[in-house]
Amino acid sequence: MDIAIIGAGLAGLTAAYALTQRGFNCEVLEKSRALGGRMATRRYQDVTLDHGAQYFTVQTAAFASFLREVGAAEKMRPLAAPVVSYPFQDLAAALAEASRAAPAEGREFPHRYVFDSGMTALAKSIAERIGERRIIRECFVEAIAWDAAARRWTLHTRGDNTTLGGARMADWVILALPAPQAAQLLQRSQPLPAPFAQLRNALESVDYHPCVTVIWNATNETAYPGVGALRAAASHYPIGWLAWLDRIAPYRAPSGQSVIIAQFAPRASRALLDQPEGIALRALTLALDADLQIELPTLQWMQIKQWRYASPAATLTDLSGLSAVADFNVEACGDYLTNGRVESAFLSGLAAADRLTQRAG
Repeated sequence: MDIAIIGAGLAGLTAAYALTQRGFNCEVLEKSRALGGRMATRRYQDVTLDHGAQYFTVQTAAFASFLREVGAAEKMRPLAAPVVSYPFQDLAAALAEASRAAPAEGREFPHRYVFDSGMTALAKSIAERIGERRIIRECFVEAIAWDAAARRWTLHTRGDNTTLGGARMADWVILALPAPQAAQLLQRSQPLPAPFAQLRNALESVDYHPCVTVIWNATNETAYPGVGALRAAASHYPIGWLAWLDRIAPYRAPSGQSVIIAQFAPRASRALLDQPEGIALRALTLALDADLQIELPTLQWMQIKQWRYASPAATLTDLSGLSAVADFNVEACGDYLTNGRVESAFLSGLAAADRLTQRAG
């Protein structure tokens, strides 16, 4: 049985791993070169940068077991400095409170974690066990078409490499995309059987928070000594997350350099989407000064990344749209079906694999 999984984020890769372990033939189609979706890492100027998810937690035994099974647990490290909520009245007191925060009781992995080589390490570990031949990169799925007589799907694709274009066949399709992108794919695939209209409407109803990330390098920064990261305590602050990479993951930055990561909160990010870099930099400068009393220093370099679908604003709890297409060998997974945590994407991918296994059996 052939299964096509569209999207190589954590949910899609988890589904592929679980299904290949059960003997299914899976192929993962990913539109970009990179794996892991929002668990995104870049290497720049001898620094390993995470542009998307900044850390993850492990709250379930299933995720802990999975991390060990794919060889990712040995690559994990807890954040090396505390995360402090702002605003605060007294830095020393806020830092002491954050430093005293007890790790989650009873968990094998009780802290906030990163991977020593960047957040894409988990995707790479899964891909090694799936097998690279099962993952087709730079392959954009234009449309899917259902053959009722053969009960099979045709996937029409294109890619930078012309050999990736044309048609691919599958018995099952798993939509491992952010909900709006999955809805756009279904719209491009018209005509589809009538029940897909209900699924498309459900996917279109899912709203996502965007996120604009700015990373810069400056001379050794002394602002808020002892603090690894600042996290906004309320949504109206423009900067939701501000971290010193050389503090929370000092093994990733050259000695003597300060690398700072700022992620705008959803409302501020929405206003900055598709704007010139200069506007984002000005918004950053104003927010740092107004809310954190930090003056943006002379920059040695700067990187900006925007995520249009950074995290779901709410969970899709009404699954009737997915149930409506149950007879057409379609599944879906993604953190919008659970919530926005990294672990939630894993759980969603595993759940999709379980449903498919049950229905195919």
